[in-house]
Amino acid sequence: MESKLKLSVVAEGKTRDVPYLVKVTRPELVLFCYSSYKDAIQPLTQLGQLTKSPAALVITEFISEKGARRLLTLGVSGILLQESASQHLPWAVIAASHGGCALSPEISKQVIHEYTAPATESAQKRAAQERICTLTAREREVLELLSEGLANQAIAHALTISPGTVKDHVRSVCSKLNVDSRFHAARIAWQAKEVHVSA
Repeated sequence: MESKLKLSVVAEGKTRDVPYLVKVTRPELVLFCYSSYKDAIQPLTQLGQLTKSPAALVITEFISEKGARRLLTLGVSGILLQESASQHLPWAVIAASHGGCALSPEISKQVIHEYTAPATESAQKRAAQERICTLTAREREVLELLSEGLANQAIAHALTISPGTVKDHVRSVCSKLNVDSRFHAARIAWQAKEVHVSA
């Protein structure tokens, strides 16, 4: 990708080294890759405190609507999901480097939905709640943490179960909710909790 886009990697390092590396190498773009989007909050905050900060692109395993809003508020130039990052990274790097904002299609759909949805969606909320009622207590716990943007490892730690068990629960949740990804399962969880105020 470097030769194709005429880019070069000037440095690689750990999260704690980001401020120093940026000051020394002065990159146009910083690329972060984390299992959980929450790990990107600290380095993005540090970048925002610099006199001149580069564009930042975050690749994460999963991110909730709330998480996307948080990163965008911190000034991130792009958010990609790991499962499709290789497909979107070339154009995302170009967009972010030129002052644009690059989002995976799944994330952009959710962001657009947030700003274009009708003021009241009580029927949708009730439907989402009814679907969640088909889950077991443990599956609802997994869905709740999943909707907060936690990766399988973090969910396993929070519930004191193995990552493999979490994976089985996520698969069961998706099956019962009749969705094909954890992102869409999380969206149902968000819909079930949405509070809309009529204008």
